[in-house]
Amino acid sequence: MRHPSDAHGDFDHWAPTYDQSLLQRLFFDRVHARVVRAVSSLVRGAAAPHVVDVGCGTGRLLVRLSEALPAALLTGVDASAAMIAVASAKPELSGVSLLVGSASSLPLGDASCDVVVSTISFHHWDDQAAGLRDVARVLRPGGSVLLVDGFATGPLAPLMRRLSRGHGLGVRDEGELMRMVHAASLQAASLVRIGPPASPLGILTATRA
Repeated sequence: MRHPSDAHGDFDHWAPTYDQSLLQRLFFDRVHARVVRAVSSLVRGAAAPHVVDVGCGTGRLLVRLSEALPAALLTGVDASAAMIAVASAKPELSGVSLLVGSASSLPLGDASCDVVVSTISFHHWDDQAAGLRDVARVLRPGGSVLLVDGFATGPLAPLMRRLSRGHGLGVRDEGELMRMVHAASLQAASLVRIGPPASPLGILTATRA
């Protein structure tokens, strides 16, 4: 989740001002709204679903999930202790479990989660394949993962590759992503492009068989 170098910024240093970024309102809030709708559909009818946000940052998505799913058990995991500290100070997240940890070693029990989401975090993971395997480990059979990120595709693929250098292992194309998903024993249901035409942004839905 937190890239191994500081070439593109230090998340611990960014944490105190992260919520003030214009990107939150112009970009992330719109993506989060899409994710909340998708998660709500996946857990419809469940009494108390456990939903985990991997790479939760300061907990903005968790706030929206808590509003939409008041009966859900929510957990946020992020590699940046400073991001988790900011999230922990928010009164609206007082009932949410907030943990410091990496995607490849989630501080969660086996088969303990119904849905795992990760929003614009995957390209920061220092071991994407291991992260997907650990996501599969913590999902209950039939549980789902929603992975939202930029993917190298179409005419923008070379640009996406260049922009992601230094961010963990960087962006992936659809073929690479699907191979990692299958290797993690997850069954990909869909990869839907979201945003304007030619947007590299996509939302992958996959399930644990």
